[in-house]
Amino acid sequence: MCKCLVVFQIFFFFTGFCFGQNSYRFKAEIVTKYKNVDSSFRYSKGTVFYDSNVKKVLYKMTFPEKEMLLSFDTLVYRYVNNKLVSVLGNPLKPEYSIYHFILSNDISDFGLKKSRFSVANVQKVDDLILTKWIPPVEIRSYFGTIMISTKNKRLNSVLIYDAKNVLINRQIFKNYQSVLGVEIPSEILSVNYIGERKTYQIVELKSVVINESGHDEEYNFPIPKN
Repeated sequence: MCKCLVVFQIFFFFTGFCFGQNSYRFKAEIVTKYKNVDSSFRYSKGTVFYDSNVKKVLYKMTFPEKEMLLSFDTLVYRYVNNKLVSVLGNPLKPEYSIYHFILSNDISDFGLKKSRFSVANVQKVDDLILTKWIPPVEIRSYFGTIMISTKNKRLNSVLIYDAKNVLINRQIFKNYQSVLGVEIPSEILSVNYIGERKTYQIVELKSVVINESGHDEEYNFPIPKN
């Protein structure tokens, strides 16, 4: 599950600053289906908890095995039978995850308005608004263009290019639902391009709860002491 966790969140890394918001807690049943470059498949399901005040993401997985994954800062802690079994690095902090952007209502522009990227072009094609975002000059040797499309003011798709203008990731956001005024895509399709190979991922978010009271043990799971 750790590998799926990183892939699901990684392409929100480009943006990022934290601002206060009225919606601060996110909970959902999460199902991830992943197709590897060798055409093998992985499937996982569980429940995700995120509190934007403490900036921790907790995954309580029930399949393919019972485990917990706690993402905090740049580390992921893995628990089996309530025992810490491993600690892995994660380049993405929870405050740059999709859950944070959903709660802060920044998902419609992929969080780019609050980033250092700038708008290069906007055009309307049928019922889509297409916006081209370019990185600041000082990081263009690392990052390329990001193209986003919106439909009815909702994020529809994202195309991410590397510094050589090669497409490296495509995401499609589908089946939106509104919970307490928060817009949430129930299904996210992602394709990662690795040379001439591709990996595919589908993430489904179900039974979403916003601003749940109680359950502090999940929303603020303790960080292991050194």
